[in-house]
Amino acid sequence: MNKDVKEVLDKISSGNYNPEEEAIAKLWLHQLHQNDEAGLSEKELHEVSDQMWLSLERNKKQSWNHKYRKSVVYMAAAASLALIVGVGLYFNQQQPLSKPIQSGAYTNDIPAGSNKAYLTLANGKKLVLTNSANGKLAEEAGIKITKTADGQLVYTVADQGEKGIAGYNRIETPRGGQYQLNLPDGTKIWLNSASSLKYPVSFAALKERRVELSGEAYFEVAKDKIHPFIVKSGRQQVQVLGTHFDVNAYPDEQLIKTTLLEGSVKLNEQVILKPGEQSSLTGEKFSVKQVNVNDAIDWKNGEFVFTNESLTSILKKVSRWYDVEIKYVHTPVSVPTFTGSVSRSENISGVLKMLEETSNVRFSIEGRLINIITK
Repeated sequence: MNKDVKEVLDKISSGNYNPEEEAIAKLWLHQLHQNDEAGLSEKELHEVSDQMWLSLERNKKQSWNHKYRKSVVYMAAAASLALIVGVGLYFNQQQPLSKPIQSGAYTNDIPAGSNKAYLTLANGKKLVLTNSANGKLAEEAGIKITKTADGQLVYTVADQGEKGIAGYNRIETPRGGQYQLNLPDGTKIWLNSASSLKYPVSFAALKERRVELSGEAYFEVAKDKIHPFIVKSGRQQVQVLGTHFDVNAYPDEQLIKTTLLEGSVKLNEQVILKPGEQSSLTGEKFSVKQVNVNDAIDWKNGEFVFTNESLTSILKKVSRWYDVEIKYVHTPVSVPTFTGSVSRSENISGVLKMLEETSNVRFSIEGRLINIITK
């Protein structure tokens, strides 16, 4: 690699660069984009561009985050070098060398989802938890159900001896909803949008704590070596004694993903996960890989986090959280991928604008229909 390039790149990477060196780095990025006349191989072009972009962004992110706060740390389409360079110029040039692509204007907007759920008791009674007043909601055979000020659903089971209470409750979150609940055994569960959980009214006198999940949920299971906790989701069964993990098992997804944060879990009596691992179940076959677990529970932490994630996958999440329909006006030739993060509390326009600013994808909003225009 050219010596001058390496010297400036080293300074950019360390953060110890002056305005002149920053300007030189931006000029090189522009040259890479225009005609690749930097005297580097194709591999080195990618390396220089990527490192400059990440280093400049890392050293400027505090001032940039002041504007967007929890919106986007950075949003870079990873489809090609030219696209990465274009994004770098757009965010870093005070006087861009080329005119940035303008985001589409939206005639209306859609707010983010919120805490809302529907609870069906074992006796068939249905409760709308969204608008229910705080305090005692229902009491059935010694089960007291309350909702706290922050929207958490809490179950308290009276002492039932060894008899326990028969029957199952079901809690469901609609599209555009999420909810948190505590089961009678002390297990805490967060439900993502468009999800449901079926569970026993009481775990007393049961040999195992078995629940059924459709959609996505994050579990913090109370430890009980005598009574294993089992999560059934479609063709997958997760068995634990006490641990923290996420299960993504939406019916419209091809894979069932299980991500372990701490402890250990056993999947279908075949696979044992370790902390930091994620399994993907396709058909009857498991594959396991190391992941950033925070990416898997971004929704629980109030964010969308994308790591080389396809536009198709991102828009599925957007569709569930904002309760919208997605429609492609033109079938894309190739599907771009993105890396970045956006707050889930943003209106949908905030998410769409971030995607627009880093790709040639454009959106329009018609009621609850999101039209996607690709070039």
